[in-house]
Parts: sequence; structure tokens; C-alpha cells
Amino acid sequence: MAVEWIAAGFDPGAFWAQTPRGVQRALRGAQKRRLRALSDATTAAWIGAHANHDDLRDFLGGLETGPKVPLPPEAQGRALESMKQKLGTISMEEYRARLRGHA
Repeated sequence: MAVEWIAAGFDPGAFWAQTPRGVQRALRGAQKRRLRALSDATTAAWIGAHANHDDLRDFLGGLETGPKVPLPPEAQGRALESMKQKLGTISMEEYRARLRGHA
């Protein structure tokens, strides 16, 4: 168990001060962080592969600063429809399978 603790990036000396439940919670949290990072990297790669230069620049700029001007409600629907056409659609079952890592 100490090896998993160290592999997760925690301080080796802190392992022995933890309760078994504390170790378990910390390792679960580390696993969730890794899965979130993998999901974020996968999303970024997919967007990078499917977006044109201007869309990608706007997307990345929005991550740093947030949207420059909020879209009015009628434009939000058009923006979502445009994204749907560019990105394609998947079923909820397919989406859930991807979240579980089965796709």
C-alpha cells in the first residue's frame, strides 16, 4: 500500500501517519485526479483535431479569460447546433461508455 501511496505522488514519510481509511480516500482522490487529467487531455486532443485555427484560438483564449461577450439566448442555440453539426452526435449509452473508458 505504501508503494501506491508514493506512486500517487504523496510524501513517503506521511504514509505512516495515515489511517487505513485516510490512505484509501487519498488514493481514490489521486485516481480521480488522474482520470480527470486524462479526460481533459483527450478532450483537448479531440477539439484540436476537429477545430479550425480560428475556432481553436477562440476556444483556448476563452479558457484563459472566459468568453469576451456572453451570447444572447437566441445565439446560444445556434452555437450549440453548429457544434453538434461539426462534432457529430453520440447516444447517451455511447457517452456513458466513454466516461467509463469502454469506448
